[in-house]
Amino acid sequence: MSKQYALVIDDERDIRELLTLTLGRMDLVVETAATVADMLRSVIDEGTARKARAAGFTADAAGKTGTTNDLRDAWFVGFTPDLLTVVWVGLDDNQPIGLSGAQAALPIWTQFMSRALAGHANQGFDVPPGIVFVDIDKDTGKLATPSCPKVFREAFRAGTEPTELCPIHSF
Repeated sequence: MSKQYALVIDDERDIRELLTLTLGRMDLVVETAATVADMLRSVIDEGTARKARAAGFTADAAGKTGTTNDLRDAWFVGFTPDLLTVVWVGLDDNQPIGLSGAQAALPIWTQFMSRALAGHANQGFDVPPGIVFVDIDKDTGKLATPSCPKVFREAFRAGTEPTELCPIHSF
């Protein structure tokens, strides 16, 4: 069993409560968790949460923005190897706020995490055995060739990575 801690912070940013959570054995397959975390890194690096990088947040992190269809609620869930933070923005009377998670919650998350991690070394996510990284062509989703102009690096469980080369940018 491991102990995890959560802070409850009020509107004035004062800590109101420290919760201690005791977690038992996690049933997630380690390789699957690492693959999903790698996917969520791209949300911050180039996706809907890329404004965190533009605001100067440099720590290795992953996350997901969220917004209800009617713009009533907005949230961002983001984490580094050492710290998970969830920000929800909404109104008690359930009226729309008119903002997305990237517009309302992400700036709060970015500011909090920048301060919380200040002075700490940037720690990358562990890569467990059984994970391989391959370069993928953005246009086709196939293995990138040296001629592919838009490439991203993606994590896969060993044996599940694409094997077919990009047919558009082949030699």
